[in-house]
Amino acid sequence: MANKDELNLSNKIVLKSVRGKVGIVIKMQPSKDPKTGNYPSCVKRVDKNGDMILSERERNDELSQYFIREDDEFDITDGSTFDLDNPRERFIWEAIKNNPYIAPDYYAKDAAGNSLINGDSKRYGVAELYVVRPGVEANRRISRKKLIHDAETYIYNDERGAEGRVLKAKLLGHRMDNMPDAEVLEYLLQVADTDPDKIISLYTGGDTAVRLLFIEARDKRVIVRKNKLYIYADNVVLGATDEAAILFLKDPRNANVYKLIKKDTYPELISKEKIENK
Repeated sequence: MANKDELNLSNKIVLKSVRGKVGIVIKMQPSKDPKTGNYPSCVKRVDKNGDMILSERERNDELSQYFIREDDEFDITDGSTFDLDNPRERFIWEAIKNNPYIAPDYYAKDAAGNSLINGDSKRYGVAELYVVRPGVEANRRISRKKLIHDAETYIYNDERGAEGRVLKAKLLGHRMDNMPDAEVLEYLLQVADTDPDKIISLYTGGDTAVRLLFIEARDKRVIVRKNKLYIYADNVVLGATDEAAILFLKDPRNANVYKLIKKDTYPELISKEKIENK
């Protein structure tokens, strides 16, 4: 659990200029939410006399003194900070956060996949500022390092040792049966560094055995590919894709088919089990 200092840090919004510290002041008024077409609830319309239009309930709201007028204007610069624990600052942020000049983060993209800051080959992006959440970014980095550490620990401590690591590489679509364990280890650690969740899922997911059976059965042609479908025993259709076939094998209703495929794929294992049960 985050401590109080971390929570305080993560509850601040800092706006950074894409141009750096150049002293540019951007004047902003409240912006409507593009999804709803409405102002945030803290922004209130004004009448012809310039007074905020409030309901009786809103007039009695203890936060009414912090409401934002629709014609309010704010000077925003590089480093402008909003403490979300402060009602006035939180409302100002709510009022301007949908401004097109503000990107949710440095890498944010529009619906077409173009950077809000850098744009595309034809033009620069619209955004002049981007959001930074002090503490949150640090926590993300720490969480990712922990994930990588956990993934690496699973690899090093594989209960089947080198053989288990070869199987994990195979599940990742990388065949390394005759490779030295050091090379298999190096490959898995590279995956852990780029996608730790994938490694952790291999070691903790409930479908690892099913996925391995599918791969082994396919390699031994117990399961074959015909007319773009995976087939077992000439007439049992498992599915058109790897995932569909795996889902078929995981389905309890297909338990008998699963057992038959396992028997055909690992006949030596079945024989061993019979001997041990005698």
